[in-house]
Amino acid sequence: MSKTIRVQWEYPDFANQLGDENYEYFEVDDDATPEEIQDEAEEIAFEHFRWSFWDVTKEHENER
Repeated sequence: MSKTIRVQWEYPDFANQLGDENYEYFEVDDDATPEEIQDEAEEIAFEHFRWSFWDVTKEHENER
């Protein structure tokens, strides 16, 4: 058996009109732990965001 879990992510205010759903359902085993459910939910939610990082202590590549 399995159970259905719904994960929902929040968009910035400007993105609320994009028309995309801000949730997704996924299946887990009935004996899935809360940690396993959270890990799966995080993985799904992060698929819907773009992100980047940079080392602010180093000079930007385009700056000379």
